Amino acid sequence: MDKIVISPSEITDIKEQPELPPQARLEPKLPPAVPWWARISVGLLVLCLPLLCLVAIILRVAFRGQTPRIRHAWTSFLSTLLIISGFLTTASTVLFISLGNVDIPLAANGLAELDERTDYPALPAAADLNGADASRELKPLVAVIAPTAKSYFSKRETLSNSFGAGLLLAATEKGYLFATARHVIGLGAWTVKEKNKALLSLASGVWSDAEVVGRHKDLDLALVWVPRHTGSTEFTQPIAAPHEGQTIYVIGHPEGLRYSLSTGIISRLQNSTLQISAPISPGNSGGPVYDQQGNLLGVVSSTLDKSYQPNAENLNFAVTAQAFLKDAGWEFSKDGQAKLDDFIKHADGLKKAETVEKKIEDTAKKKQ
Repeated sequence: MDKIVISPSEITDIKEQPELPPQARLEPKLPPAVPWWARISVGLLVLCLPLLCLVAIILRVAFRGQTPRIRHAWTSFLSTLLIISGFLTTASTVLFISLGNVDIPLAANGLAELDERTDYPALPAAADLNGADASRELKPLVAVIAPTAKSYFSKRETLSNSFGAGLLLAATEKGYLFATARHVIGLGAWTVKEKNKALLSLASGVWSDAEVVGRHKDLDLALVWVPRHTGSTEFTQPIAAPHEGQTIYVIGHPEGLRYSLSTGIISRLQNSTLQISAPISPGNSGGPVYDQQGNLLGVVSSTLDKSYQPNAENLNFAVTAQAFLKDAGWEFSKDGQAKLDDFIKHADGLKKAETVEKKIEDTAKKKQ
């Protein structure tokens, strides 16, 4: 075979051929994995999250035998709809709670439970009350008190998430004067010219509008007033001086367990503070501390939290009720001072009557 010889000049004359464009691949045109009519019909379900969840479960099961393309397309589509529906449901729920009517059983005519009472316990009791007697006689005098809260999107006042206890100081022909702890009401800005509102309920659970008419400047005490609509039965809560070692009853709503009664003693007395051994928890604040005759000795104020003080064991505190017998140290809203003065006058009369009765009993005993 003869050799083929190429000269250098021939090599230089060779020109590069331009590359030819690749032929376009012809792909078959497939129909959309999620038809338009399905997108519209299923997309409308974003307005109802529970129904959308049910449909999504059904479709996932129905498409198990479909091709990966169809399964992936439907999974992406349903996931997007669920996210959108979740946001819409959350937003509508927040707006409904903030702007809508909160379902609170609010009494239109005050406290019917007290208006309809024909008698109150005769306090102080002639004999010591045991636990069963104290529960029966004293629990109806205790209330649930909650501050009002402002809605995020409106100025409407609603029921707050916090609550405490309160106790009936006096029932007059005009209304009912309750006492509680000042921190239960949670009034940051005290306004003497406007109504400082609260909500109050008894054992029935029906809430009634109440007005905070006074709070102590130095002590954890406040006064709450509820107008009276019917009835005329009157009541005045007797107040006594506490003594160390004295047996006591405490009534409140610890951790939401309403109208729980606990017993203990006064462990220590210092100035206006009572250290008590009766167990208390959040929800007891503002509740009464009674002696065995039903005299009011104090109002529950605080306890030492073991999460901050691990060595603290049953260290609970109350404010002495003696402050209710003096109008000094209080700041009042509107006619709050008149209401407290009226209670002080009746409490003094009750104490004088008790003293006279005791003298008569002592005289009778001496004659015997």
